[in-house]
Amino acid sequence: MFRKLPKWTLPWLNYLVIAGSILLCACLLMLRIPGMSILGLGPQWLLMWVIAWSVKQETLYAILGAIAAAWLHDSLMITTLPSHLPGFVLVAYCVSRWRRQRYFEEDFIILALLVFVMTLVAEMVMACQYLLWGLGAPALLWREFQQIALTTAILSSLWTPLLCTPLVRWWSYVRMPEKQ
Repeated sequence: MFRKLPKWTLPWLNYLVIAGSILLCACLLMLRIPGMSILGLGPQWLLMWVIAWSVKQETLYAILGAIAAAWLHDSLMITTLPSHLPGFVLVAYCVSRWRRQRYFEEDFIILALLVFVMTLVAEMVMACQYLLWGLGAPALLWREFQQIALTTAILSSLWTPLLCTPLVRWWSYVRMPEKQ
């Protein structure tokens, strides 16, 4: 897949890929290109990054990556409530645990399905926070949750092969020397 790299360059290149990819996802989060949004909603780029990260990491590192991505996502939001942190951490925990139990392979169809389901989970956690904080009527929240969750889940799963598949393959390549 990749040309054999000198051993000392691999960690530095991996740090560059990690930082660059999460910053790219943060920039894409603010970008609305025609055809990339439906009903004014776009893909959950940082959540897709968390899923790609969690597929190849241990549970602790997956959760730490989710915390970093959630803080970055929350820093780009106008309001402080609700936070993306609980949903991102739950998604990272579930994906990393499923990876350890070998419930799925890392092909792009399974990744797209995983992104679809985990986006629904993260949006459900956001809706629960709205209910807990009393930020809206339950009937209105339920209707908006359905629209937001399905729209972002569909868009995120459609964009998964562009973002998640290359990152998962890169992190597989980086972890290969560790397994030998």
